[in-house]
Order: sequence, then structure tokens, then C-alpha cells
Amino acid sequence: MNQIIINVDDFQTRAALLEDDKLTEFFIERSDEVKVTGNIYKGRVANVLPGMESAFLDIGLEKNAFLYVKDLREFEEMYLDGIENSDRPIEDLLNVGDEVVVQILKDPRGTKGARVTTHYTIPGKYLVLMPNNDYVAISQKIKNDKERKRLEELLKEIKPDNMGFIIRTAAEGKNELHFEREVEYLVKKWHDIERKISTSKPGDIIYRDNELVKTVLRDIFSSNIEELVIDNEKKYWEIIDYINAFSESSMKTKIKLYNENLPVFETYGVNSQLDKALKEVVWLDCGGYLVIQRTEALVSIDINTGKNTGRMNLEDTVFETNIEAAKEIPRQLRLRNMSGIIIIDFIDMKHEEDKLKVTEVLEEHLKKDRIKNNIIHFTDLGLIEMTRKRVGKPLSHYYQEECVHCNGTGKIKSKDSVINEVITEIKIVSDEKDISTVRLKISKELNGFFKGIYDEFIKVYLKSKGKFFKVEVDPLKDNYDYEILLEV
Repeated sequence: MNQIIINVDDFQTRAALLEDDKLTEFFIERSDEVKVTGNIYKGRVANVLPGMESAFLDIGLEKNAFLYVKDLREFEEMYLDGIENSDRPIEDLLNVGDEVVVQILKDPRGTKGARVTTHYTIPGKYLVLMPNNDYVAISQKIKNDKERKRLEELLKEIKPDNMGFIIRTAAEGKNELHFEREVEYLVKKWHDIERKISTSKPGDIIYRDNELVKTVLRDIFSSNIEELVIDNEKKYWEIIDYINAFSESSMKTKIKLYNENLPVFETYGVNSQLDKALKEVVWLDCGGYLVIQRTEALVSIDINTGKNTGRMNLEDTVFETNIEAAKEIPRQLRLRNMSGIIIIDFIDMKHEEDKLKVTEVLEEHLKKDRIKNNIIHFTDLGLIEMTRKRVGKPLSHYYQEECVHCNGTGKIKSKDSVINEVITEIKIVSDEKDISTVRLKISKELNGFFKGIYDEFIKVYLKSKGKFFKVEVDPLKDNYDYEILLEV
């Protein structure tokens, strides 16, 4: 059973996709962190970089946006008197101070500003409007050639001239009425945007992509979802209105308003699964486990047999663990929204047919992912390399922050190294003539290792320097924290 569970409060909106009670995808929108991908802004050129074939634009966000020349071509053709398929360099197209209307492709990340384009797209449930194109494209996930031809011919008959469309996966099996209704809606929305372009000023938002609930309805809610549960009455009626406009009336029977006392995420087991999705180790039903670690350059996934001792022989145990891992990894990537380069280290297999089967299972489960991904088969080192397009922020962004003790390394200094630091610092200050006492404030954890040998050593050492030594356990200090105080 596939379900969508939505929780709405004053601070955030969260949506969970459950497949057979397993949390598979998670979406979150917080009031203090507005999503900007898909928004259209009027920007002003802040800097042109010929060597990088790009420009920086001030669009009113904290960091300037980044525009490649190839993402400027449609704007050039439509608004800068350019010619089709122009190859003019960016310094011939833009000057500092020029105004350009852009759409955000990628959210700002770290020290990087947003990536923007002039290839505008306005998404609907079944179609995506490309206002400055004049062709029809079809989702590659629609495999049936007869259906692809039917959809293409149907849309070409009703689409306006000089406007293009992408037929989305959800359009499979839909009729002309669905398309007519959505074409009218999307074209009207684009005309509204065009009117705003002429009256807006740099930094203005000309078009804002749908907020989370409508995005989930547009991109996730389909005929294979048996139930959508939401705990907010106002949003419930907004969903009903949306379905009346874009979907079959039968879809309304799947919408349920949740009004129980227990939080909706507790009732459906979402919170407990979220906690597990933030851990590095993921246990498999067979007893094996994954170790998922993210670095600046890539995501690494290591598979281990763990508690799976097998029933037959080692090869069967390894194969069973790898097959289960191949099923679980795509779910974890979707749930954690991990992207970029991904390296999977399956347990070594001797037989090529086993490797092929594991790869096939991995590919089959990756097909469920709405986000584009690409697998490179087993390398000479026995690793699988794959990529996943970066869309939005990873789950960890919303629920984790850098540890103040380890600064993101996942490790802290050992007790032995900390004690060595303490001894070194005390030796340095022991030569100061104006002090009579050295006082060490120390955490309970560190004191357990310190007392006995080390405190006696320092006491004798300071006595030879004519100074006293005091050790004090500070309940406010944790881990291996300490503080050295000097008394006159």
C-alpha cells in the first residue's frame, strides 16, 4: 500500500511517502527557509566572466546567481535580437547592469549562489510548459511506443503555436480533456508572468513555484497512491479544490483528514523511521548492513554480511546480502536525498552471473526514483559507480548540524592526547613567577582517566617549581573538556 502522510504546523510542512509502511521519500518546507528552485526572478548583471563563459546576477538573494552562456541562449533569441543557435560569447551579450529574467535551476549551496537559466519551464501535473520552444518531448519513463505516439499526436493538435511541452510520466493513459485543461492553465500562467516582467524591477520574484503540498500533489499523488492523509483542515480543502481542477473526481475518495490526538507522524511510524534514516548504519532483514557516509566529493556505501551467517555456503550468503542491499540502497538514496557521485562497495562475488544479477536488481529498484540517476557497471576494483541528480537538499540538512567537538569529522581527540595537552600546557605556565597555584577544571569523564597517575605526576612536578596544584571536577563540562586557571 502506498500512502502520503502530510503534517502541517505553524513552523513547517512535512510530507512522507510510505511504500508498504516503509518510509521512502521525505519532503520538508520550513517557514524560515523558503525553497527557491523553480522561481523566476528579474536579475541585474553584477559581473561578466568571459574566461568562464558565465555571468553573476543579483536576483535579490544573499549570494549572486550563476548563469552559463548556454543557459542564456533562449533569452538571447527572444529578447536580445539574437539568432537561433547563436555561438556569440557572453561578453557580447551582457554588460554589467543589464536586466535578465532567469529561473533558478539549483538552490544556493554552501558558498555557491543559485544556478539559473533562461530556459523557462512551468510544470503542471501532466505537462511542463516550455514557453520559448516549439516542440513536444515525452518522458523517457513512458516506454510503450504506441502510447508515446498517441500522446504526442494528441498534444500537437491542441498546443498553441510557438510553445513547447514536455509530457510527464503521469500523463500516461490520460485523455484529451486532461491535456486541454492543463494547457489552458499553464499558458494563462505564462501570460501572467510576461505581464509581470514588464512592470517588475531587479530582485523581484516574477513567478513562485508551488509550495510543498501542491508540489506533492503535482509530482507524487497519482493513481498508484491508495491514501493521502493530512492533519490540517485548511490544506485539506485546498487539496480537494486542486483535485477538482486537475484530477479525476474519484481521487477525492483517497484524501483523508486526520484529527486524532496522537501526532500523525507518530501514528504512521514516520518519526521512528526518520531517526533511522539519519544514522550511518542501515540493517538489512537478512542480518547484513550498509554503512552510508557522505564526504565533500562523493557518497560511499559499504555492504557487510554482519549477522548474516548464511544457511548454505559463503557465496550464497554474500549473494543474498548483496541482493538485499541492491533493493535497499535506492530507497535510502531517495529517503536521504543523496546526490552527486555515489560509490557502492558490494561484497566481493566470484561469479560474473551473480554480479550481473545484483546490478539488474539495483537498476530495477532505481527505476522507482523520480530523480535522474545513472549506473556505471562494476569497475575493475569491484565497485559500482553511479550518479544521482542534485535536486533540493539532503535530509541531513534539516535534522543535523556539525558537532562542536569533532567539527564534522565524526571523531574527537583521544583521552591520551588530551591528557598530553594538559601536561604540556601546565609545564609551560609553571615557569611564570607571579602564580602560586595551578587549578585544573576537568570533566567527569576525563577525571576518571586523569586521577591516580597523571595528577600525582603534575603535583610533584609543580611542587618542584614551588607551586600548588588543584583538580576540580566541573559538572558543566562534557567529553574531554578542560580549563586551566592560574591563581596568584
